Amino acid sequence: PHPALLSNLSFEGASKRNKPNLSPGMLLYARIQSTPPAMDPTLSCTLGPHDAGVPRRDWMTNEGTYGQLNGGTCRKIPLGLARELLYPNNLVLQELSKSIAFEVCIGVNGFLWVHSSRPEYTILVQNAIMNSQVLTPAQVRGMVKSLVETVNKQLEQEEDL
Repeated sequence: PHPALLSNLSFEGASKRNKPNLSPGMLLYARIQSTPPAMDPTLSCTLGPHDAGVPRRDWMTNEGTYGQLNGGTCRKIPLGLARELLYPNNLVLQELSKSIAFEVCIGVNGFLWVHSSRPEYTILVQNAIMNSQVLTPAQVRGMVKSLVETVNKQLEQEEDL
């Protein structure tokens, strides 16, 4: 982590009367707005010039592109894997999304945040992503299918008890 500056007004739809209540230690998904020399970088949770085509959503609806990340888990991943996950047609994310509903935020700084309806699915998604970096496409498909079947079977057994 590195110190950075983020204004309460740097959110979509924020105003002096209507702004997020931020506290130290909150996990945010933001973009770097500027990096002045010899100063801390400035962050923003508003859409930038490279976010063309992304619909503008207010921070209050929790549907914004940037903002606070509630729940879920955050972990450090290799930078190469982070960049690979940012491709629109990433195989492991596509395969996982066929079976599980989850949210994911990937930072080019190598941080991965995953949130799903159950902790077991969150762990499954993280493990599948980490394992995918050394597997072929066919192996990724098989691994995801196997992990999902195993976790679902365990959840069904727990519900039967």
